[in-house]
Amino acid sequence: MRNERRVWHAQRQPRMRDPPHRLVFLDETYVNTKMTRLHGRSRKGQRLRMSAPFGHWRTHPFVAWRRCN
Repeated sequence: MRNERRVWHAQRQPRMRDPPHRLVFLDETYVNTKMTRLHGRSRKGQRLRMSAPFGHWRTHPFVAWRRCN
């Protein structure tokens, strides 16, 4: 525990004090095509025409980042 505190004070805490314009926030997430709706709604008397993947159930991961400026 003592060693972890030393690492925190020596390496991690100074990074948190960096100016905000130098910080980058990363987020990793995914989209799964199995979550596509198979039913929908349309106006009365009109047919709903949309496409959905059929037979290609895949997971598409992606990473996003954001900065203050």
